Amino acid sequence: MKRVISLLTVVATIASAGGAQALPALSSGIDIAGHQHPGGAAIDWHQVANSSQDFAFIKATEGVGFANTHFPVDVKEARGAGLHVGAYHYARPGTDAKAQARYFADVIKQADTSLPPVLDLEETDGLGVTALQNWTRDFLSETQRLTGKTPMIYTYRYFWYEQMGNTKEFSQYPLWLAAWQNTPPADIPGGWSYMTFWQRSDHGRVSGILNEVDLNLFNGTRDQLNAYAAGNALGIGTLLQPTDNFGGPDFGGTSQPLAHAILGIAEGNVLASAELVDAATKAGIDLPKGFDLARVMIELSSQNKLPVEDLKTMAASGKYTLGDLLILLDNSSR
Repeated sequence: MKRVISLLTVVATIASAGGAQALPALSSGIDIAGHQHPGGAAIDWHQVANSSQDFAFIKATEGVGFANTHFPVDVKEARGAGLHVGAYHYARPGTDAKAQARYFADVIKQADTSLPPVLDLEETDGLGVTALQNWTRDFLSETQRLTGKTPMIYTYRYFWYEQMGNTKEFSQYPLWLAAWQNTPPADIPGGWSYMTFWQRSDHGRVSGILNEVDLNLFNGTRDQLNAYAAGNALGIGTLLQPTDNFGGPDFGGTSQPLAHAILGIAEGNVLASAELVDAATKAGIDLPKGFDLARVMIELSSQNKLPVEDLKTMAASGKYTLGDLLILLDNSSR
């Protein structure tokens, strides 16, 4: 959902077919925002549907005052092509939660969406754990009150563990987890027993869309997706298993070496760039892209955009993945 200006050129693009040793029964889909319309280009939603995509989540709003101008047309055309559609709100916790929920609900009320409204939660805007939990509670309850639908939470492991205190308070809401790796994550935070949706890559290619797009899997069959869109969640949550391998780039390995090297760049270590290139190549990133990554990290450091405290946490912990690190850096460069 988020975008780094040039950082994720280090990630190999995978095809929608879904990168792609996908189990035939699984339901696949995408999520998009305004940047899937480069230069105002339209999306051919019938081509998207014909590329074995069953659903799409479309960015509707961010904070208070920003609405995706492509949202109404994308929803209408995606629904017309036969896809199930959901809307998401990019949270800016630095401003009032209920005001954002009201803005989100107002924008999506005329849209023909069948999937739950989504809170995209991956930035703190400086809030501490308790304040962020309170913000999240207010947004979710207000969204549910206004829409009459139980909202879903989109987040990633590092954020939920470190910024949300791994609270289990919100586990009654569906979970859409970002984990950029080729096997479903075994470690689900927050007391959730399973992911309802899994965002497995942000660098897919799908017919009908000019640039790269996020790839997702629903934790159920197409028939179960139809039932879920109609309000029946019975039986979902069992198809995605940690032993399944869907191919494509694997960023499920530890983030420690790369986080340590990036932290060195932030601290002015003259050897850190070489360490970063070495760590990147050992993580499966080819040498030229490793140098590109080092260049981008130096640039972000010069702009004071590197999340130093988060990097320290990742460098000290072995439980976060390279994918978690990439999502963190992606947000930092916004």
